Amino acid sequence: MKYLPTDVSSFKVMRTQNYLYVDKTKDIYDLFSGGSRYYFLSRPRRFGKSLLVSTLKELFSGNKELFNGLWISTSNYDWQKYPVIHLDFSIIDHETTQELKLSIDWALDEIARNYNLDISKAPTSGAKLVLLIRELSKINKVVILIDEYDKPLLDHLHDIKRARAQRAALKRFFDVLKGMDDYLRAVFITGVSKFSKTSLFSGINNLNDISLKPESATLLGYTQEELETYFMPYIQEIAQSTKKEESHILKDIKIWYNGYRFTRENKKVYNPFSVLYYLKDKDLENYWFESGTPSFLIQLLKEQFVALKDLKELEVTRDTLGTFEIENIPLTPLLFQAGYLTISDYNSDTKRFKLNYPNYEVEESFKKYLIATLTYNQSATVDTALIHLVKALENNQIDIFCEILKNLFAHIPYLLHIKKESYYHSLFQFLFSLLSLEAQSEIMTNQGRIDMALITKTHVYIFELKIEISAQKALDQIKERKYYERYNHLNKNIILIGLSFIGKTKLSLDYIYEQLN
Repeated sequence: MKYLPTDVSSFKVMRTQNYLYVDKTKDIYDLFSGGSRYYFLSRPRRFGKSLLVSTLKELFSGNKELFNGLWISTSNYDWQKYPVIHLDFSIIDHETTQELKLSIDWALDEIARNYNLDISKAPTSGAKLVLLIRELSKINKVVILIDEYDKPLLDHLHDIKRARAQRAALKRFFDVLKGMDDYLRAVFITGVSKFSKTSLFSGINNLNDISLKPESATLLGYTQEELETYFMPYIQEIAQSTKKEESHILKDIKIWYNGYRFTRENKKVYNPFSVLYYLKDKDLENYWFESGTPSFLIQLLKEQFVALKDLKELEVTRDTLGTFEIENIPLTPLLFQAGYLTISDYNSDTKRFKLNYPNYEVEESFKKYLIATLTYNQSATVDTALIHLVKALENNQIDIFCEILKNLFAHIPYLLHIKKESYYHSLFQFLFSLLSLEAQSEIMTNQGRIDMALITKTHVYIFELKIEISAQKALDQIKERKYYERYNHLNKNIILIGLSFIGKTKLSLDYIYEQLN
């Protein structure tokens, strides 16, 4: 069997060193055979963007031999050789604006040297790019490939002043492409996020953002057909070693790693990174999630979590999923672009999208990570706490259950204590949804709204949460409003639990409970 390309993003290496390549050349052919020449594509990290750019580089360079046996080799593609300017901003230094400029200069000089050109005397990065394009166009029209354009911005979102400076430098650089149409065959730009093209890419005429368009639906990621066409030998190998049916393994892979949908068309794809690592390691793990959570997202989660209540079935417009500015980054579209949420449905009448977690890997990992981040605990601590919380409820050990909660929330610095019930309601909703029990939240009754309820085989636990109000008053509210009546028909023991976050110098969780007679 061919090698699985778990750590390879070079098309040339994959095609010359016996790595498996999932043929996307028909999608590429269709894309560049249309009227557009300039494209922008946003996709999550580790989703195949760099491999796509590498494939385009070899295609436009006319390296036909690398494509033998692929769909495009049987098409009418003309195999012209175009000079290619390939800039990968993930490997361009950008700690400061000066480093960014110097690193771009070095990259352009290196490309020029590969074509026996000297552009070193051009005074700015933009001037170098213009000179390089004009000189290369004497060979043929030029192709520009820009990978991870937003890396210099995302890495500095914690410092808005520096991020603005990076944006200004990039804008000046990209602005020189205006008026270069006669010299260009194609421009292809990738990134995770979609910062406003008005402010950053205004120099590129007619830039076609295909991120949410049908032509990009299956351009990256693996379809169900591709999974079963290219990877069955590896799945059969796992079936033999685990003594499981192939259908069972396919079902597991689908639950864990499928579900990504980027357009209004109902076409879903698998996360390629997680699929490859699963087939290599033969173990269902959170490969993509554990490969790294962007630092900018961590900060935004802390700042905007109070607005997040429940991420399931969020309804948004296309504009919501579109571009935004570094000064004002709404969390929901960023979670979509970063791959933590995906499209679950589209209403053609209202033109609204529904968002949801794409799969089990992302939902479980994200919730645990969110709890760990917002309670200032390690992920391993949260994992252990979840196990003991479930065990305590199964044994009806309320004191132990509440003490675990108390310890879990004790690490939140008092200065960060947010005095809003909605914040802690949301936090508890995420936590309780991870307990492998039936969890309900914000249940309306004719007497009011129940904050939360957990249901086990033998018990119903009803929770009321307060901030700076005694736990006793929280318990009294449950009894006065008779929230328990909603669950009388279950014929289970009902436990009423009042919770309260209190403290003037140190945050503490107080609790009191009572079994209903």
